[in-house]
Amino acid sequence: MRDAVRSVVAAALPAAVLALLWARMEEPAGAGALLAVGALGIVPAVVRPLRWRLATAAATLVAGLSAVFAVSPLAALPWTPGTWVGAVIGDAEDGLRGFERVAVPFVPAERPTMHGLVLTAVLGFALVVALSVAARRPLLAGAAAAVGGGWATASVTERGHELALGGLLLAATLWPLLVLSVRTGREIVASGVALAAVIALAVGAAGAGAQPSAPYLGWRTWSLLGPERGRVGVGYVWDAQYDGITFPARRTTVLRIRAARSALYWRASTLDLFTADRWFENLYPVAISRPAGRLPADPLLPDGAADADSWVKQEVEVVRLDDDRLIGAGQPMRVEGTALSRVFVLSGGVMRAPDGVDAGDRYTIWGYVPRPLPRELLASRPEYPQAASRYLAFDRAVLPAFGLPGREVVVRRVFSDDRYLAVRAYRPLWEEATRIAAGAGSPYEATLAVERWLRETGGFRYEERPPAGPRPALVDFVTRHRSGYCQHFAGTMALMLRLLGVPARVAVGFTSGRWKDGVWDVADQDAHAWVEAWFQGYGWVTFDPTPGRGTLTAGYTFASDSADAIRALGRGALLDVVDFGGTTAGGATAAAPAASDARSPRRGIVLALALLAVAAALGSVAGLKAVRRWRRYMARDGRRLALAVRLELEDVLRDQRVPVRRGAGLGELREATERGLGVPSGALVEALGRARFGPPERATQAATDARRELRRVLELMRERMGPGRRVRGACSLRSLLPRRAV
Repeated sequence: MRDAVRSVVAAALPAAVLALLWARMEEPAGAGALLAVGALGIVPAVVRPLRWRLATAAATLVAGLSAVFAVSPLAALPWTPGTWVGAVIGDAEDGLRGFERVAVPFVPAERPTMHGLVLTAVLGFALVVALSVAARRPLLAGAAAAVGGGWATASVTERGHELALGGLLLAATLWPLLVLSVRTGREIVASGVALAAVIALAVGAAGAGAQPSAPYLGWRTWSLLGPERGRVGVGYVWDAQYDGITFPARRTTVLRIRAARSALYWRASTLDLFTADRWFENLYPVAISRPAGRLPADPLLPDGAADADSWVKQEVEVVRLDDDRLIGAGQPMRVEGTALSRVFVLSGGVMRAPDGVDAGDRYTIWGYVPRPLPRELLASRPEYPQAASRYLAFDRAVLPAFGLPGREVVVRRVFSDDRYLAVRAYRPLWEEATRIAAGAGSPYEATLAVERWLRETGGFRYEERPPAGPRPALVDFVTRHRSGYCQHFAGTMALMLRLLGVPARVAVGFTSGRWKDGVWDVADQDAHAWVEAWFQGYGWVTFDPTPGRGTLTAGYTFASDSADAIRALGRGALLDVVDFGGTTAGGATAAAPAASDARSPRRGIVLALALLAVAAALGSVAGLKAVRRWRRYMARDGRRLALAVRLELEDVLRDQRVPVRRGAGLGELREATERGLGVPSGALVEALGRARFGPPERATQAATDARRELRRVLELMRERMGPGRRVRGACSLRSLLPRRAV
């Protein structure tokens, strides 16, 4: 029985940590279901002998996969060959395809097969941990925890808390070795202290470099160059390249933007010119403006953009962005900022501050963000003003607009004309775009067709290090390897739209980031490129062809997989999409997925039990401290009561990591209290001195005064201390450990 308990204890922490780390891949996180699966996975650890343990592991695996993928476990019996295996493999393949297309964290209710793979991963790694623990192979168990937890942690790059998660994963890795190697209570305490010290040292060493002095991000030459001007720290070059990207390991906040919760893309600039096989900024000056009042009108803005009530307000704070561009969503209509002396307004709504922008600077932008319904875009005619012609240019050629009679003949002549030799290599892109949009009756349908082909149906995959080829990068991307990052996807889509006669450009900046308490936290890892297409009556509308990178949800109703877009088109021939919200492309009603899937365990109960266990552990620490204080104050002698007050103060100092030696004098105690806790303690120390050294008949009153002063000191301490530090002190074990005498 003792060995079984030891095995469960050794396997439980790694399984729980695996569940919590894999839960970060989902939003909302399904921690309850994952903890239940992890608990199921450690069941074989208590089974003896080996043959029964392996049989239990096999049964656990079958039962777990059956529950995860909603397949009857009876289908796995020998007289039903292939049924169970085929169903599980089919769902697993569907989940794997989902991970290639969908950004994490994903919504488990919308992606049940992806959720099933996450549950399967936790179950599998928990089983390996359990079998290793039962075989008394703690190093193998720790390795399984490290691989499983590391895999989950590396898959989520936009959630933060890396140091805390690293410390938690290290604890899970070392825990089986600690539990299986100790024998006595003294060894448990010593090993626990050693484990805590190792984790603290590791986290401290990692945390020492949390802010790199010279970060680098070779992101299609959106290069993270470091503090070139020594002011902010993260800089970008926004022109396009296709040599590969490397995201920084740690998330660095570059902007904080107070705005509405609806997700938007924060645009830094636009790449308007395609030449020499790349997209470039090709902006011309419009005006030099003071940062107050309306900006000069853009000729491509619709009449409705002048309505100030429709503008989106964005209050931007620069944190670590080394760039003189002003970042904002949509087309800027007005800008204010006391830190800005003047603003250069460039074409396309790009703004630059010639005097630079420093860390801590703030400015406010009111932007026009078009929100047309898909049916309105479908009705938008391909009637383009002269100002839009530069967005139909391909190298030195200006292509005819969508729908013009004979435009295919004109485009064919461009590819055969010796004056445009640089464009000949891109003929396969035009042919592919023509094939994809063959059934499109409007610019909007053509745009959706190209976006969906790149994002879903064309066999493309997101790859940060795509292979190099002999032809131009975008040609190889489409005709050969079909792997790349957002610069490939956005550049290809914008070029295809121009070849189809739809004005388009590449926009660069950041995805929305993380929203909390009314503020978007935008980081270096959110840097992105997308496409803007121009529609008569609405202006520039955002589209994102990159699989797994676009984060717009409810507000992004123009996307090719949007239910609104499907309903607007009224047919599925072009898109071949089923509306997960309940309507098929043809208008038929489909069954909506249940909000609570029968294949998921009862998450609420499991999560409540887990929280109850954590609360019990923390409560036991606080209870031990309370019992010890109560026993000390049971004394009736005044001097012993004063000693209880002094010991309580010393315990508080130790829990708050304020060094104080055993037997320290009252002067040292006062200095440590005022230095470490930041509160005056003269009256407390004076009362302790009277109780200790004054007349015995007055010791009790002096001790009572000292206890009252201690309460005042602790109240002041709590008022001035953050909640994190208070909780850490309450849960600290430092005051419970024996102290060395000096």
